[in-house]
Amino acid sequence: MQALIKKDLLTQQKIVYLSCLIWFIPLTNFFTDGMPFKHVLLMTFLAFSLVFSSNFNTKTTEERQAIFINSLPVTRRQVVLAKYFTGFIWYGISAVFVTFYVLLFHLFAPFPSRMIYLEEYVISLSIMYILLSIFYPLIYAIGYTSALFLTGAILVSVLMAFQIILNLAENPRFPSINDFLATLSQNQWMIAGILALVAIIITTISYQASVKIYNKADL
Repeated sequence: MQALIKKDLLTQQKIVYLSCLIWFIPLTNFFTDGMPFKHVLLMTFLAFSLVFSSNFNTKTTEERQAIFINSLPVTRRQVVLAKYFTGFIWYGISAVFVTFYVLLFHLFAPFPSRMIYLEEYVISLSIMYILLSIFYPLIYAIGYTSALFLTGAILVSVLMAFQIILNLAENPRFPSINDFLATLSQNQWMIAGILALVAIIITTISYQASVKIYNKADL
């Protein structure tokens, strides 16, 4: 299984790391916004972009690659498990990028900021795995392109929902929303714990579904 994880890392195109950094622009307002929750979103979406791109292939290449992998002395369950474990590595790369950026921002930018808290890493990792758990069963069921479209639509919807909530929080006619967000910010460990539990449950179900779908695939 280690060889399968290594294969995903080594075959990732280097240009992808630069293209994924585009997330910094909208989520930091061109590097001028130090709001902590945006850094959490940045880590999440940057990591998930790496997951997206690591599975990029044309349909023909995808089928040939699957045939090659299945010819190796590994089970299909191990192939799927390697994909899910690689998510930790993509997240680690994302966390290093964003943490370094936040450190520079905190030290040198003339804007209010702080470093990322441990519970915020847990929240970000949990959200990333929930998205990953939607993406992988779709890949095995309907292919990369359709899975990318559907999961991308979910991702855009999440971003739009966050922006709507932020706009409502800034509206003085809705003080309850601002109060609710303030309460959430004061109970981040509780949120982190709930999200982590939800992510574990969803990822476990997703993994079993992916294995079942992949085992039935005619390769």
